[in-house]
Amino acid sequence: MNKINIRPYKAEDRPALRTLCCDVADRGGPIENFFPDREVAADLLTKYYTDYEPQSSFVALCDKRMVGYINGCMDNRRYGLVMFWLLAPSLLIKAFKRGIFFRPEIRQLLQGMLKNWRRIFVWRKKSFHSHQGHLHIGIAGDFRGQRVGRNLLNTLVDHALEMGIAQLAASVHDANRAAGVFFEAQGFAVRERYPMVLIRDGKEEHYHSLLYVKKIEECCHPERSEGS
Repeated sequence: MNKINIRPYKAEDRPALRTLCCDVADRGGPIENFFPDREVAADLLTKYYTDYEPQSSFVALCDKRMVGYINGCMDNRRYGLVMFWLLAPSLLIKAFKRGIFFRPEIRQLLQGMLKNWRRIFVWRKKSFHSHQGHLHIGIAGDFRGQRVGRNLLNTLVDHALEMGIAQLAASVHDANRAAGVFFEAQGFAVRERYPMVLIRDGKEEHYHSLLYVKKIEECCHPERSEGS
């Protein structure tokens, strides 16, 4: 088995983390499967964590290659405020300058977002008013099944305990069954479920968006020899 080192995120990790995030953003596949601009997608998916709360992110390295990461947020309300007031306006300007809104894929994405209004405006609003934490995790395809995800999650849980966080959440849609199995194996349970529509190539795909939540306690980690 490859020797993998897990350590705190550093500023010089930013390009590799953004690349890996976009490489695995669509159920382990590339972001381009449903979003045409990797640069804007990387900002949307990673910029809060790398630029505003880097102390809550950790990376997994094998021979200096980044093979996994976990981005954490220890205060959902702060995340919501930063995203709404700081990141969203700059992202809209950047996306407009890059001509994204004229792409047919974006029109399809916007149509899907309108159908997902309950997920966006009800669930997300409630989550953003919470002072608990959440996470986003990504593992390179050729390193899945080597306990990279489990070890990254254990590292983030230790960090969350130090920060006094009572629970962590992760958002997964139910078509990504591998992610659901992973989180359930790590003690997460589905707290909420909302219908979700994604439009690809003009066709609607119907899923459920699942909010997995884990209560953090001062206890030993699950057996590290199992899992992802």
